[in-house]
Amino acid sequence: MELPETLLSQSITEGALYFFYANCPIGIKEHIHVCIKRNNKLLFFSTCSSQINTALRLAELNGFDTSTYPVFLADNKNEFKKPQTYIDCNNVIEIDDIDFAKLLKSGKVKLLSGFIDEYGLKIIANGIRKSTLVSEEIKELFAEN
Repeated sequence: MELPETLLSQSITEGALYFFYANCPIGIKEHIHVCIKRNNKLLFFSTCSSQINTALRLAELNGFDTSTYPVFLADNKNEFKKPQTYIDCNNVIEIDDIDFAKLLKSGKVKLLSGFIDEYGLKIIANGIRKSTLVSEEIKELFAEN
């Protein structure tokens, strides 16, 4: 028995890691994305394990705060496949939970084992707030209390 999208959408959790396949219409194809939930919105941020130093140099050259590319070490929680992975806080993918559940159901996205913990989510939120590319509407979802 297949789960309906409404029920499947309830299983989407903040901090979860999802792999977006080549046929996925959103995000960066063949990359892991971190899920953040805010006000009934799902926000995804892509990860990348290669060219970390190049990304940080480009950020500095473009005047971006380097905290918009936080680097995470692989551990028993996030289970990234490489020793270091950065998250691009400058490029947010926004989708509602039902549409994302449809992508999960159709096999265009896959839930991975592992997660970003609360401390890691705070680091990502900080990067989002410091980004000059993220809209103010999204930044407001991460306003500090």
